[in-house]
Amino acid sequence: MNQQKLIERFGLSELLLDQNNRSVTDDKIELGIVADEINRDFREAVRIGTQVGLRRYEVRFLKSGRAPVCDRAELLEVERIRDGEGIEITALSPGLFKHTSEEATFKDEMAEVLPRAVECAVRWNLPALIVFGFQKPSATEENGDLVSSDNPPEQVIEWLSEAAAQTAATKIKLLIEPEPICWADSGAATVHLIQRVGSGTLGINYDPANVAWMLRRDAIDEFDMVAPLIGNVHVKDQLDAPLGSGRPTWVVPGEGMMDYQGHFAALQRLGYDGVISLEPHMDGSLETIQKCKQAVEHLWNTALAGYDTLNCMPCR
Repeated sequence: MNQQKLIERFGLSELLLDQNNRSVTDDKIELGIVADEINRDFREAVRIGTQVGLRRYEVRFLKSGRAPVCDRAELLEVERIRDGEGIEITALSPGLFKHTSEEATFKDEMAEVLPRAVECAVRWNLPALIVFGFQKPSATEENGDLVSSDNPPEQVIEWLSEAAAQTAATKIKLLIEPEPICWADSGAATVHLIQRVGSGTLGINYDPANVAWMLRRDAIDEFDMVAPLIGNVHVKDQLDAPLGSGRPTWVVPGEGMMDYQGHFAALQRLGYDGVISLEPHMDGSLETIQKCKQAVEHLWNTALAGYDTLNCMPCR
């Protein structure tokens, strides 16, 4: 499905679909990775990542802290490595609003973190920042799936509206990543928040494994609801576990509860051609990263073959 058809089908703005970073070209997937999933030393992360053919990197944690609230010299070093190695920076995840539940914390982030994150995004020619949906009261990574996100307080909507308004003029989008500890803890909850705000500046960082952590099931049934808002994708997998069992056991994609062949087929039908990044939550060894990359490429190609056959198209 091309851009014009997506606009007609979902009523999307061209801004949402105007993605500077493309990871799917002629139906081939060019994976990226969240760099600190390998190592917080960006140079070391790139050294290992490029050995397995990864040349696209999302920046989150560096040695001195979570970017951009870290040593400025490290940010400049990221740029030098990018230019010297010919790699691409695809996204920045500054952790905005993940652990935010109080007015004072929100104001501090709006004054200190968001402007610096936007500055980095503009400097690095990024279309969006990855953010979160504000922490639910008493929610932790151990119990977040037991804390309901029904009826989020009006203050959350006001905060999200203020953040969207502050970034709108820069044309930098805010992509909300569902997370069990946040009011945006599932695809449906995230869509409802965005609808209540009503800003075209907001979108979704599609992370179906985070949603599965919250719901303790693969919520592929949410795909049609979130599809118009997807601006970035994270991939990881986990073993099945009951509600209240805490942090998941993370495994190589395809070895857990996630139906990534189904998710990838849905993305292919959508015509999604934005960034897809590994976020394994495992050890950052070359062997593990290579296994994850190969597994995702296989799942993508298998989904593509099935999609092509279904549509009477020759398999590529």
